[in-house]
Formats: sequence, C-alpha cells, structure tokens
Amino acid sequence: MKIVTLQWNIGGGKIREVNSDPGGESSYSLEGFDYIADLIGKLSPAIITLVETHANDTKIQAEDLAKALGYGYWINDVYDQSHIVQGMGLGQAIISRFPITSHNFGLFFNPKFEVVRPNGETWISHNKGLTTGVLDVEGQELAVMTLHLIPFRKFGVALDDPRVELARKSIVEMIKTEPEKLLLQGDFNVDDPSLKGFLPEIIAKCGEVLLEKPTTPKGRRYDHVVYKGMKHIKSEVIESLTDHFPVYSEFDIA
Repeated sequence: MKIVTLQWNIGGGKIREVNSDPGGESSYSLEGFDYIADLIGKLSPAIITLVETHANDTKIQAEDLAKALGYGYWINDVYDQSHIVQGMGLGQAIISRFPITSHNFGLFFNPKFEVVRPNGETWISHNKGLTTGVLDVEGQELAVMTLHLIPFRKFGVALDDPRVELARKSIVEMIKTEPEKLLLQGDFNVDDPSLKGFLPEIIAKCGEVLLEKPTTPKGRRYDHVVYKGMKHIKSEVIESLTDHFPVYSEFDIA
C-alpha cells in the first residue's frame, strides 16, 4: 500500500511576493493560507506534518487547513509564543486521512541561548518539543512524529557545544524508535543531507531520506524525513513562496 506524506514548515502561514527577495525575512509578510491549502490539495498527501503553525483561543491553523481540505483527523501542539505574529502561539501539527488513535507531546531541554539581533532585540531560544500521534493505517499502527529544533546557527552555537549536547540527549531520549512502523518528519535545523552526524542513535535504527536539494530559499537542508518499517519510494523538495519548502515523500507500507 502506497502512502504519501508531506513535511512543511509553513512559517505561520506567511508567504512572499513572487518577485521579492527569498532570502529576506521581511519578505514573508503576506497571508498565505489559501496558497498553502491549494498546494497541499494538489499534492494530496495522506499524512501531513506542519511546523510553525499558529494558534490562539479562537483560531487553530491546522484545524482550519484540515477542514478546508477535507481531512478528518488533526492534532496541534503549541510549544511557545510566536515570533512571527504577536499574540499567537507557535506550534506543530499532524493532519491525517487516517484515524489518530493516540497523541502525546513533550518539551525538549531548552538551554535558553541568547543573541542580540541587528535591530537591538534580544532573542532567547524558544521551547521546542516532540509531537507523536499513532495512526490506524487500515489496521496497521504507524507512529507519526514531528518536531522543530532550536536554530543553533542563529545563536552562533556549534553543534559540538556542550550545551547543545544536553539538548541533543533530551531529543534522543524522547524519540521512541521501538514502534514497528515509524515516520518522523520535521524542521531539525541541521543543515546537512543526513542526520547521522547529529542523531546517530536514531539513524542507526531507522532509515532516512538523504536530501539532495535544499529545503529553504537560503540553500539549507533543514527539513528531514526519517522512517522505519516502510519502504521509501521517492521524495521531492518542492519550491514554494514560503520560507521553507515542503518535502513530498512516498512510502510503501506493507
């Protein structure tokens, strides 16, 4: 049985003008809900993992996308306040055509890195965490996980820094590789075709999609796909008007 998946950091649902600078953070200021929904609809994935979703007491982007596209199941976890739109929570989501039978969420260790931006603002690293949903894929259990890791580069912190190692260990401890069938997609903020150097314990037990193309307009490979108990058929990074590109994948789940 073939299943199609999609990983996408939607940046709060913001997009840029076609002719604007794709490398400029200020370029991503237009409301892009319809654009994002249209592209997802064309790709028609059965399972979607989203990062940098927005939610507050009255509006949840993941829910709105699921309803607009006719998906019956969704979960969304808020892990911190948004740096994109004031007053919104920043989160991550799983949207599925298959029933989600269980769900849990937990926060990783946050070293609270700080950096002063060119405009004088002080940034402190956001809380990040792991969302897990167990899906019933026509009688088979599939553990689907998504995450968003700290952008270590933006804080001038090398991946071999001892403070990063504390965060890394908490990530490894929370990602459970025991399920027979597993799909882990997210924005790892690790610019490398492979996660083997950063998460060797996970990759030793799972397969991964080796990124041939960047997943951001700035040429970085941040959005990764890890799997277990399925046969990978193909993946494609699809250029878009968002500040991360969606990663489309196909798997054969026996």
